[in-house]
Amino acid sequence: MDKKDDRTMIGVCPSCGKPFRIESTGGGEEWRYCAEVCVDPVAVPAGARLQPDKATLRFIDGNMNEYMRDEYIKVHGIDPLPIWKAIEKWREEQIEK
Repeated sequence: MDKKDDRTMIGVCPSCGKPFRIESTGGGEEWRYCAEVCVDPVAVPAGARLQPDKATLRFIDGNMNEYMRDEYIKVHGIDPLPIWKAIEKWREEQIEK
């Protein structure tokens, strides 16, 4: 008997930082996804470091390279700030649980 796969995953759009739902199409490993979403996991920020001036953030990509915000946009083509804010918000929610 064929059973539809009802798994759902939540992701964060690396372009705008908004969460979105990824649902199974019901066949194998195929997933529906937003075509606007960057598929390069290296482009998603892995971390951020506040500089001693307490005003400048340096973003770290998936390859552990460190960039200023404008450099990050030039290299990866996406703004890391909204993504990083969404990641921090998600982490805070996990701590509160």
